[in-house]
Amino acid sequence: MHKKSLKIEFVEYDSTNGLDSDLLDLINQAENNLKNAYAPYSNFKVSSVCKMANGKTIFGTNQENGAYPSGLCAERVAVFSAKSQFPDQNIEKIVITTEQTAEHPVSPCGACRQVLIEYELAQKQPIELILKSGNSKIWKFKSIKDILPFAFDGATILKKS
Repeated sequence: MHKKSLKIEFVEYDSTNGLDSDLLDLINQAENNLKNAYAPYSNFKVSSVCKMANGKTIFGTNQENGAYPSGLCAERVAVFSAKSQFPDQNIEKIVITTEQTAEHPVSPCGACRQVLIEYELAQKQPIELILKSGNSKIWKFKSIKDILPFAFDGATILKKS
């Protein structure tokens, strides 16, 4: 038996002070987009914005549905839209925000993590992840792998025995 450990590193900001202007602008855009979330059941609004390699920004908000789990999370709405509009462009970063303040930022659900890692692996370039919830601290990760270290890789399905 061998005991192993895993260390996850990220940067934590106490506030938006000290953020570069481009990142601050993306966070502000994501927060301003919270009003477009469709969350009549939970009232838990989430907004996401993808920054593409071509400089374009693509937004997504959570879209609930009375027939749970038919809705979609903001992250998946943004990523699917981004890759539909710009299939040949890499996603450089994704900002995810919520209205509710929490002790720490709300992070993506398991399904969203899997979708995000799928695109990161496909583009062979990390996607920077920034999380902010209301007045919470801001967490910045260099890669989706940081929040899903043992990701399922679809390439496994394609391997022939």
